[in-house]
Amino acid sequence: MRGFSKKEYQERILRLQKKMQENNIDVTLVTSPHNFRYFTGLDSYFWESPTRPWFLLISQTNDPIAVIPSIGETALKKTWITKIITWPSPQPEDEGVSLLIGTLKKIINNKGNIGCELGPESHLRMSINDFDKLRKNMSDCNFVDASKIIWDLRMIKSQVEIKKIKKIISIASEVFDNLPDKIRIGMTEIEICNIFKKELLNKGADHTLYMSCSSGEGGYDQIICDPSEKKLQNGDVLIIDTGTTLDGYFCDFDRNYGFGIMTKKFNKAYLTLWEASEKALEKVKPGFTCADISNSIISVLNKSNLSINSIGRMGHGLGLQLTEPPSIMSNDNTILKENMIITIEPCYEYLPGKMLVIEENILITKDGYELLTSRTPKLLPIIN
Repeated sequence: MRGFSKKEYQERILRLQKKMQENNIDVTLVTSPHNFRYFTGLDSYFWESPTRPWFLLISQTNDPIAVIPSIGETALKKTWITKIITWPSPQPEDEGVSLLIGTLKKIINNKGNIGCELGPESHLRMSINDFDKLRKNMSDCNFVDASKIIWDLRMIKSQVEIKKIKKIISIASEVFDNLPDKIRIGMTEIEICNIFKKELLNKGADHTLYMSCSSGEGGYDQIICDPSEKKLQNGDVLIIDTGTTLDGYFCDFDRNYGFGIMTKKFNKAYLTLWEASEKALEKVKPGFTCADISNSIISVLNKSNLSINSIGRMGHGLGLQLTEPPSIMSNDNTILKENMIITIEPCYEYLPGKMLVIEENILITKDGYELLTSRTPKLLPIIN
């Protein structure tokens, strides 16, 4: 289950090189952790140390060249990458930039188009000063945005990627489904989330890099913060949203639990949200757009005569990152394609300060979709 074969990474490079040729990009410079991992297979959370930049150069025809701090050489040699150039780091006065410039000049002879991660949901993992130094020393080259062609690759998952994502989603689904038997009124959010995280690890997950939790009477007022010491009481609704990984690949979905007796207004709101997610699934198939899914959700919520909050998108792509393009939003006309993995995440504020959210993870198939999460219960699970 761990890692991928050399062939998987070579095929990723070949697909990128084809897109580079089509877009007249001579060299792609990769600096961000997830794209570096996508093309090399390096499995490390050393990226959490912001001191040292890492560079990967991908030309149109040759194998990638890594220009990295010497501390990473041994680890990178365990991947399929063979062309590795290093410098002792940290050296704030020249953090690998001269080495990067010299390597680039050998590849493109001082002229050409250099693609960088400049666009939406991308970033350069090097200082602005160093990037300016790079551009000044490569002044005959054009620095262009390569983020779109990288995302075009990453949005379509390979079968081995799909296998990993399915596995971590199945683990989290089982833990969510069994959680009601392990929690009770009077427990704190932190206590419940600790139980949840331990169960994830026991079932085979690697890391829980994201876990938000919130609760309140009849709903909650936010969905992005850590659990608190708040004790769950009669009438409360608890949400847990997890981004847990297996070999670098994420699940991302939530579940709601009621404690004690729920009001009729809450039950109506919860059922409306569930029906919105059901309606959204009708638009999950190749040829439909993200906007189609978003509009189907909004159409159900509008009929409820309850307010829709302004949270923005109601779902997104999923893979090596917790959230990836595209966005399930009325202004995103990305066409769904086979082997995309997305979330649908209808949400609304049915009373002031009372939010509800439901989220599922879905694989786009040739003729429709495969629901990867165990379906959110139509009736809210109740904890007594």
